[in-house]
Amino acid sequence: MSKQKEKPFEIKWKTDLPYRYSIGKLSVKFFEELKENKKLLGSKCPKCGKVHFPPRTVCAECFIKMELKDLVELDKKGTLHGFTVVNYPFVDPQTGGLRPFPYGYALFKLDGADTFTMHFIDETDYTKLKVGMRVEAVFKDERKGNIGDIIYFKVIREVQKP
Repeated sequence: MSKQKEKPFEIKWKTDLPYRYSIGKLSVKFFEELKENKKLLGSKCPKCGKVHFPPRTVCAECFIKMELKDLVELDKKGTLHGFTVVNYPFVDPQTGGLRPFPYGYALFKLDGADTFTMHFIDETDYTKLKVGMRVEAVFKDERKGNIGDIIYFKVIREVQKP
């Protein structure tokens, strides 16, 4: 006796889900400094000293609330800890269009930070990337106060000594 699969019950419905949320005082200050001064801020926990980038309002280590006074400026340079090169298209949420590919994406830690972050990098040949390489933020000339103000992190090439 063959058992027929039941057809799943579906309701197709299209709706808009507009929403608003507060990014909080630390994130507002982070984006203001990014836009106005090309500064990268992290939040330093007053209890354990862990520096989070981007800034957080609560320490992930000891759950202590952080305030504006806990923001610290970080270096624009960091160390590469992982990477990938993406070779397929997708819709870029910042532009609504297809993101050009291939593109590099990396996991790194800024100097002075204790946490990792991810962002685009300027290298698309994975054979030219190595964990431990240095990276540096590259900013747009006209900034809007969002994470897209950092175009990418460029890979810092070591100067070959003769």
